[in-house]
Amino acid sequence: MKSISRLALLFLGLVAMTTTIQSCKKNFDEPPVEEYPVLTPNATISQIKALHTVGNSPSLINDSLVIEGIVVSSDEKGNFYKQLIIQDDSAGIEIRIEMSSLYTDYPVGRRVWVKCKGLFVGDYQGNHQLTINDAGDRIPEGMLPQFIVAGAKDQPLVPKTVTIAELKSTVKYRNMLVQLNDVQFATVDTNQNFADAVGGLSVNRSINDCSGNTVLLRSSGYATFASDKTPLGNGIAVGVHSSFGTDAQLYIREPNDLTMGNTRCTVSVGGNLITIAAMRATFGGSIPTNSKINGYVISDRTTANLVSQNMVVMDATGGITVRFSSTHSFNEGDQVEIPLDGGTLSEFNGLMQLEGISSGAVSVVSTGNAVPPTTVTLSALNASPETYESRLIKISNATITGGTTYSGTLDLNDASGTIDLFTRFGATFAANPVPCGTLEVVGILGQFTTYQFQLRDPAYDVTGGTPCGGNATLSNISDVRAQYTGVTGTVSGSIKIRGVVISDRAGANMISQNLVIQDSLGFGVTLRFTATHSINLGDKIEVNITGASLEEFNGLLQVNNLGLTSATTVSTGNTVTPRVATVAQVLANAEDWESTLITVQGVTISGTTYGFSNTITDASGSVALYTRTGATFSGTAVTGGTVNVTAILSQFDSSVPYTSGYQMLMRNLTDVTP
Repeated sequence: MKSISRLALLFLGLVAMTTTIQSCKKNFDEPPVEEYPVLTPNATISQIKALHTVGNSPSLINDSLVIEGIVVSSDEKGNFYKQLIIQDDSAGIEIRIEMSSLYTDYPVGRRVWVKCKGLFVGDYQGNHQLTINDAGDRIPEGMLPQFIVAGAKDQPLVPKTVTIAELKSTVKYRNMLVQLNDVQFATVDTNQNFADAVGGLSVNRSINDCSGNTVLLRSSGYATFASDKTPLGNGIAVGVHSSFGTDAQLYIREPNDLTMGNTRCTVSVGGNLITIAAMRATFGGSIPTNSKINGYVISDRTTANLVSQNMVVMDATGGITVRFSSTHSFNEGDQVEIPLDGGTLSEFNGLMQLEGISSGAVSVVSTGNAVPPTTVTLSALNASPETYESRLIKISNATITGGTTYSGTLDLNDASGTIDLFTRFGATFAANPVPCGTLEVVGILGQFTTYQFQLRDPAYDVTGGTPCGGNATLSNISDVRAQYTGVTGTVSGSIKIRGVVISDRAGANMISQNLVIQDSLGFGVTLRFTATHSINLGDKIEVNITGASLEEFNGLLQVNNLGLTSATTVSTGNTVTPRVATVAQVLANAEDWESTLITVQGVTISGTTYGFSNTITDASGSVALYTRTGATFSGTAVTGGTVNVTAILSQFDSSVPYTSGYQMLMRNLTDVTP
């Protein structure tokens, strides 16, 4: 019996031990319950927003007001920056915080309380904000515990389902998480990068509903998805509603906020169709409500001869330049319908423009259309330019003069008159050579204070003629200089000049488009190309200057508007023996010796470093020794004592200190010798 009792006791002990072990194991597996603080709010977000009037200076909150909200923003993917956006049932508001990676402490769905006393409530472009001061600065990270208390995570957060029309007509959803159903990116914004990741630039893309209403989706160039492509289909867009002035905007947290795998709907641009001429006639008044225009794009965005926000549209009655708020993607030959509600007509340097229309609201009806130009004479064009503004025009039996390349302003001529032919420096064809002879020229009539003709692409807008200078005659530089009559003109005749380059592009004491050549007779001239050249000191070159502009720039005679292809290198490594003269002789013969190489011996150089204000002085007088800020030797210590200086004689008549009149330009530091 004793043995049985001992066995029983042993069994009971094992059971107790097992129970204890299991109990310990259970306590080990279960994590401790995380406890969060709980504050009692005494104000709603809408009540805080009501303390500030949009457009006024931020208002200090003096009362001990506490609001409660759920976090709806996330900076994890980089589309929100140092901002925390919370909402309650009444409204949403942005809190500006000087802290990155906010999502780690304040993820989407976390409950937070904001103790508002001491903060300022203001707005930026209509979006209410809480800031640390009336300048709109962010709350320092170290001060966050004073104002923000974090509560439980993963709180229920259901976006408010709204329409684009509601977003654009009311402010109550700003800084709130919203959902748009049955929407899609505008045709021109499908399969496009969300933003410019290379340049780090934010980009607007348009989202439409099937009734043609539009909201802008704005994405940061620093977002991790900036280079991702926008969806092609129709579906749901979830994001935080914002605005920029009157533009309704949407910010997504990540691409998964967009679910657009459905078939696209056909967007109908509503409104009554009116002609472009009828719309232009309303200038100074109001465009009729619920109206639209239908026309063909006649500008070519790919050649960049218009700014990227502009396009020109034409119908049978007239044309109009349309200016969007950002770069558009419409192509020449697209037939488009443009709803006019919200649009205004204005003039920019005389050119009538249609503004205030979102590119996403424009519907592409068809593509690849050919628009025939209207053939007119320049006398008819100049007599009634408003009739032809922003229309496609053809000038027959024309010539182009005033330069060898298209860049800048040239003269378009026919037997009846002349008009400016303007090409932007950034156009893809700016440096292309201008043909000689009789031409047919097609372009768009624009206006920038004065009327001007603009090409789309000379490859198809300019026909006929022959390459200039095919039989150019070699001329002396002195003969070219003698053509200048005191006013800007065009080089007369089909001629070319030859000389050795005496300027040094490596020394950078001359802008990168310019160089100076001197011929065997001792005459020189400054040449200005339309782009940076790669011609070196000592190169002997032959330059076709047929049709180039002969003009003075602040007193310095130069051959301007030369294309890079107009210069041919004959040989390299040549030297030019400089003319030796006193300062007095230089000044007495300045016009004849301009743009030539001169050595002045036995001079002293003023100043301690090479810059704007140096002079060289000998026994006969003084002359300016000028050094550009960008020169490689700018700021280098001046050689003291008596030295010899070799330099190019130049001229710059202006009110800028130290640069008035004739001046000597060193090429590099080897131009100063003992």
